Amino acid sequence: MRKQILIEKNVLSTQIAILQESEFISFYLETCIKSDKQNRIVVGQVEQVVKNLKAVFVNFGEEKNGLLHIKQVPECYQNKLSPGSRLPVQVVKQNSGEKGYKLTGKVNLMGRFLVCLPFETGINISKKIKDQEIREVLKQKLQCLSNGKYGFVVRTTAKNASESLLEKDALELIEKADAFMKAKDYLSKGSQLYEDPPLFMQIVREELEGAEKVEIICNQQSVLSAIQADIGEEDDEEHISFKLCNEIEGLFQVYDIEKKRTQLLNRKIWLKNGGNLVIDYTEAMTVIDVNSAKAILTKNPQKAVLDLNLLAVKESILQMLRRNLSGIIVIDLVEMPSQEDKQYIYEYAKELLNKWGDRRTKVYPLTDLGLLQFSRTKKYIGLPQQLFTSCIQCEAPYSENSLSYYMMELEKTIKDISEKTEHTAVFVEVAPIFYQFLLKNNCIEQLENAYNLQLQIERSTASSKKMFLCQFYQR
Repeated sequence: MRKQILIEKNVLSTQIAILQESEFISFYLETCIKSDKQNRIVVGQVEQVVKNLKAVFVNFGEEKNGLLHIKQVPECYQNKLSPGSRLPVQVVKQNSGEKGYKLTGKVNLMGRFLVCLPFETGINISKKIKDQEIREVLKQKLQCLSNGKYGFVVRTTAKNASESLLEKDALELIEKADAFMKAKDYLSKGSQLYEDPPLFMQIVREELEGAEKVEIICNQQSVLSAIQADIGEEDDEEHISFKLCNEIEGLFQVYDIEKKRTQLLNRKIWLKNGGNLVIDYTEAMTVIDVNSAKAILTKNPQKAVLDLNLLAVKESILQMLRRNLSGIIVIDLVEMPSQEDKQYIYEYAKELLNKWGDRRTKVYPLTDLGLLQFSRTKKYIGLPQQLFTSCIQCEAPYSENSLSYYMMELEKTIKDISEKTEHTAVFVEVAPIFYQFLLKNNCIEQLENAYNLQLQIERSTASSKKMFLCQFYQR
């Protein structure tokens, strides 16, 4: 299996695309707005102990307190759970809508092949590593390296790793665990103790598993160097290649997926045969409605409907992966009376998920109403949560572009001006709410330094629907 990982790092965002045999499969986005708190470890302070729930509410520096179940508290803190007491907590599940954060006190530090458990001592090995001799060697090696201080989980990715790479990963995690244990009881509430590596590093680690050939393409040499240092020299020569591509038009334009990436913000997606998908987000689920629209279904209606639904399922799964949707996803297919056709659609969906290596998704047989249902575990923030927000008037969720979206659009405009013109100064008129957002996140100074432009930012007083407007002026 041949994969390409495209990493386009800009000043205010990093965008990552995964191509498998030239098919655009997945897309990930990380912005300078640190909204992704998943797996982050911080110092928390107990605000309330709720005995009926067998849980405590913990203030860890966010607007909403997090919920921490007693069974998720390490033994060394069990007798210290009273209002005002402090302990390290890790975000297991981020807040969504009215739901708050879910926390654990049994923190873990993620490596490339291993997971370190600072408050435990056992060694657990992935069930997919079945060779008993290998399992025993791994167990003894880790116990020796950590001197029994910490517990470890050996991930499936360790199956094909060399001894030196495993040792390097273990020693790095032990060093992080030592630093964590020294600092955890001396920092103030909300202080960060540990954060996962950058998103691009996490994605690269995941995509290397099971791939025969991987090409990593980036627009910045510093990112490629960081990846090379992380994965080690042994892997470089085997199946990984690196390429620097700093073309003016951008990586996604060069690799001909810019149009597909842009479509990820669209509510309606057209299919090749004239049908379309309409994608709607709610707090509870994502609903994808399949419409025949301009598709011709007359010559052999049963076959035409089956072909339409097959196209719709393929495109729906791609949209699900590219938008990084999670939770319940329901596809409302065009009605098919034939049970054989329904079973065929179900098997086809399972085949696609297996082909594209998505282990986070489970698909269920079609219901009597013709609904194809998926459940997908959450990992990383989905695109809708990052680039959409609720409507101010009607409060409909994910119905308007977010300020993060406009921030990325502004950088794109500034970057084009810097690379394609000789202007050295730009006048930018912005909406008041966007102006405050840019100031709060230090975006203006970062853009000026990166693109060597002077930005004259002024708040708009007109009732324009545009969030920003750029014009040139002479200094």
